[in-house]
Amino acid sequence: MNLSNLVLYITSLLWLNLTDAKIGYFWHITDLHYDPFHNSPELHRGCRHNRGNNEHSHRNGRHRDHTCDSSWPLIQSAAALMAERHPDTLEFVLWTGDILSSSMEHLSEEIKLEAVRNVTDVLSRTFSSQFVFPALGHNDPAPSKRLVDMWMQWLPTEALQTFETSGYYTIEQSKSKLRIVVLNSVLWAGGAARTDGPHRGRQQWEWLEQILSKARRRNEMVYLVAHAGPGVEERHNAGSSSAAGGGELTPTANARLVHVIRAFSDVIAGQFYGHRHADTFRLIYSEGRPVSWALLAPSVTPRGAGSTSNPGLRLYKFDSNTGKVLDYTQYYLDVNNIRGEAHWAIEYNLTQYYGLREISPASLDALAEKIRNHHDRGVFAKYLTALRVRHAADVAECDSACVHVHFCAITRADYHEFRACVRNPASALASRAAQNSAAILLYAILILLKS
Repeated sequence: MNLSNLVLYITSLLWLNLTDAKIGYFWHITDLHYDPFHNSPELHRGCRHNRGNNEHSHRNGRHRDHTCDSSWPLIQSAAALMAERHPDTLEFVLWTGDILSSSMEHLSEEIKLEAVRNVTDVLSRTFSSQFVFPALGHNDPAPSKRLVDMWMQWLPTEALQTFETSGYYTIEQSKSKLRIVVLNSVLWAGGAARTDGPHRGRQQWEWLEQILSKARRRNEMVYLVAHAGPGVEERHNAGSSSAAGGGELTPTANARLVHVIRAFSDVIAGQFYGHRHADTFRLIYSEGRPVSWALLAPSVTPRGAGSTSNPGLRLYKFDSNTGKVLDYTQYYLDVNNIRGEAHWAIEYNLTQYYGLREISPASLDALAEKIRNHHDRGVFAKYLTALRVRHAADVAECDSACVHVHFCAITRADYHEFRACVRNPASALASRAAQNSAAILLYAILILLKS
C-alpha cells in the first residue's frame, strides 16, 4: 500500500469513527454558594469584609465581589449564559453541590430550603427540556422528603428512594450504555454533621461497589459525580474552614475511594467534582500506569477560603453512546470588570489550550509531566491561570517547590502517596540546594494540616 492510499485508508477509518459517535453536551455547575443576604446593608454574611466601609466594593460588589459569595444577580447571569449558549444536543446538567453560602450554616432549615428552592426554580426554567442531576455539598440541607419534592422533576423513582434516605443515587441512560452515579461525599467527610453518617457511609460503599459491578456485567460506562473527590488541596493556603465543614474525605474514605476507582477503572469513563473552587484535575494510577482521571470544575462564587477566583461554568462535549469525554469549553466572568457588567466569556477550550489530542488518563499524565517541567514554565503558567480562572495568576510567586507540590496533588490522589511524592522531588528538582527539599516537605505539611 503506497503512502497516499495509506493516508486515505486512515482518514476513512477516522471518518467512520466520527460518524459512529453521537455527539452530545452537558453542563457542569458547582459551588454557587448563594447568599440571600448579599445586598442587605445590615447583613454581610457571605463577605469577608463590611462593604459599607469600602466605597469601591460597596458600589461594584453589590452584584459580585471577590470577597463575597454569590448574589442573586450573579446566579441569574450564570443561568442566562447557560440558556443562551447550550446547544440543541444538550443531554443533562451536573450540579455538584454547595448551593448555599457557608454563612447560612446557623440559619433554620426553612430558610435554607427556601433558598435552595429559589435556585432550583431558576435552573428549572433554564433547562426546561433537560434533566439536572444534583449532588449534595457540605453546606447544603440534609437529604429529606422536601428536597425530594423539589427535585423529583429530574430524578426517577428509583433514584429518589436512595436519595431521600442517604443523598446518593444512580441514573441509567435509556438510550446509551452510560450510567451516572451521584455520590454523597458528605457521608465520607470527617466533619459530616450527620448523626448516622458512619452507618450511611458504609451503606454507600456497599451500594457503590454493587452498582459498578452491575455496570461491568452490562458493559456500561460510568460517570462518578460528587461534590468532593479524592486527593489533596494543592494550594498553600488551602481552606481550613472548608475542611472543617466536612468537604474533604477522611483518610480512610479517600484511600478506599482510590482503591475502588482503580478496581473499576475499566468501567469508569470519567469523574466530575467541585468543592475546591479551582480548575484542576486528578489522576489515578495502578502499577505505575494512569488508569482514570477526574476533572474538577471551578466555582460560580468568586469567594474562596484559601484564594479567590473568577466565577466559572463548564460545558462538556462527549460521545453520548460511550460516555467518552471529547472536550470542554470553560466560561468565566471577570469580577474586576470596571464597567460592572455581568459579561461571561469563553476562557479556553481544553484540547486547544493544552494541545491535547484526546482526553484520557495517558494524555493527562503527559500534561502533568509538562506542568512540572521547570525548564519550560509556559504550560505551568497556563495551568496556574486556569486554576484561578484568570484571577491574579502570578507564576513568579510559585517557585520550583510550589510547582512540585502542584504536580504531586495532580498525580497522587492517595494521601500517603502524596506525602511520599513531596518527600522525593523529581530528579529535575533534586539538583537544587538541600533546603529546597525541606521547603517542599514543609509546604506539603502545611497543606495537610490546613486540610
